[in-house]
Amino acid sequence: MRKLLLIWISGILTSTVAEASEPGEVVWAFVTGSPVRSSPSIGGDGTVYVGSVDKKVYALNGATGEKKWEFVTGGEVLSSPAIGSDGTVYVGSVDKKVYALNGESGMKKWEFLTEDKVYSSPAIGKGGTVFVGSMDDHLYALNSHTGEKKWSLKIGDVGSSPSIGLDGTIYVGSLNTKLFALDGKTGEIKWEFKTQGRIGSSPAIGLDGTVYFGSVDDKVYALNGQTGLKKWEFKTGGNVEGSPVVGTGNVVYIGSEDKKVYALDSRTGAKFWEFETKGKMRSSPAVGRDGVVYIGSEDKSFYALDGQTGVKKWSVVMGGNVESSPAIGSDGTVYVGCWDKKLYAVHSSSLGAVASAWPQFRQGLRKVGVLDLSRIKYPFLHIGD
Repeated sequence: MRKLLLIWISGILTSTVAEASEPGEVVWAFVTGSPVRSSPSIGGDGTVYVGSVDKKVYALNGATGEKKWEFVTGGEVLSSPAIGSDGTVYVGSVDKKVYALNGESGMKKWEFLTEDKVYSSPAIGKGGTVFVGSMDDHLYALNSHTGEKKWSLKIGDVGSSPSIGLDGTIYVGSLNTKLFALDGKTGEIKWEFKTQGRIGSSPAIGLDGTVYFGSVDDKVYALNGQTGLKKWEFKTGGNVEGSPVVGTGNVVYIGSEDKKVYALDSRTGAKFWEFETKGKMRSSPAVGRDGVVYIGSEDKSFYALDGQTGVKKWSVVMGGNVESSPAIGSDGTVYVGCWDKKLYAVHSSSLGAVASAWPQFRQGLRKVGVLDLSRIKYPFLHIGD
């Protein structure tokens, strides 16, 4: 029998903690004031950071869901927090600002004002630069310590979150239908690739530097990261607003607004399998160390799928649509936000994310959006070989 612990603060029920024993059981749920569309990030000490439409950024104890602190911005927080190597939390807000917060206390270090809403999630380069887009048509490069602008480039409204390759190249999509590759130091355009629809999907980068992303033209694209030349495209039955992830070996996973999750051959774009839900898919997948794929749907459910076959292992019915993208903790807890105003912690069989190039939204637990091959230590498994 599961034991429940109710945590009360100032007379308000904020989270429910359960001793979960089976994958798919909810460990705790933290209640915010509005839908949670932001995707959670996880610090080195297990603290979970997430934004909410209630204009706040929250820091929670990953084990219990107890609130450590909250920071109030001037607008909805749809951006997903990125955690710097020193624990600083960077996040954007609809109030047109980018914030740097002390990860332990929530105190503001600095803020940077753009000229329009910030939906984009920050990426943190190795040189101490924060890259983030705004709906004012610009991508910004900011000093991570001071918030001072290093450079900005006008590329069209940016809802996509930038991703950083091994050589420091910045890949970012624009609502003007183009994906850009930029020099991270100068902002100079290396190449651009045009689709037939706006790009809100955030790029994933493969082991060989291939860049994967979706577009509102219903397609998933794979581009050569050095040249921008198209390797392949895959046509889905709906807009692709979610972001892809890269599993072990030769597989890319992505959801579509046609209500389906797809597993595609990263080399050719051929479909391995598809899984159909009852709602649009704007959530991005996360792949566990044991190969399980986790993703939310607008049918109010959160799914765990067999990464090899696409067969459902389990699902959790939540109180609203799930647009947030899951983060997999090292202890097997999966964190995901929901339109029912809650951040959920769900028990899983996956002790962390799979050791691939881009296993979850924004690459790793800290959501810094940088390709990191340091965790890849064993041979890849392949589907279809």
